[in-house]
Amino acid sequence: MAWARFRPKPDKNWDKGVFHGLFHDLFLLVRATAQAHPFWCLPIAAAIAFSESFVGVSILIPGTALLLALGSVAGASHIPVWPAVLGATLGSIAGDWISYWIGLHYHHQILHTWPFRRFEAQIEKGLHFFHKWGTAAIFLGRFTGPLRATVPLVAGMSELEFWPFQIANAVSALIWAYVLLALPALATQILVPINL
Repeated sequence: MAWARFRPKPDKNWDKGVFHGLFHDLFLLVRATAQAHPFWCLPIAAAIAFSESFVGVSILIPGTALLLALGSVAGASHIPVWPAVLGATLGSIAGDWISYWIGLHYHHQILHTWPFRRFEAQIEKGLHFFHKWGTAAIFLGRFTGPLRATVPLVAGMSELEFWPFQIANAVSALIWAYVLLALPALATQILVPINL
């Protein structure tokens, strides 16, 4: 089995709880896969960015930390970072687009359906942020962790037109992916000039 090859060694700093061990195992798997198969960075980054941008899932997966780690691994391993940037851009565009569609389709009914009613306060904050900043909230929300997934949802709830939403979505996704992947890759190449 391929998983047996990636089985991590015990780490006293991370083995203090189930979630720490799970995230540590996930990090080691991402690192080993990226080093062994550089072009797998595209679907890996796309899946991570999608989960970080899709409403409801973003709270479960530490996508920002995983993308920063993937960028650092790419830099330290001297593998091209552009597939990961492309994948993260496409994944985050798709996650926001689907969140926007859910908000557009269900409007304010979303606040009364499971699982969204559990995040009513967060959605209300996103709605206030969107009404204050308008279309710029799509761009700004991408760089604000708690609002990243809720702003596209409330943009749909507020019936923002498709093309202004999609332009802000695509531009912010490209810059966000570059910042989270290319900059750590560059910093790692400069600070750690060894090949892992």
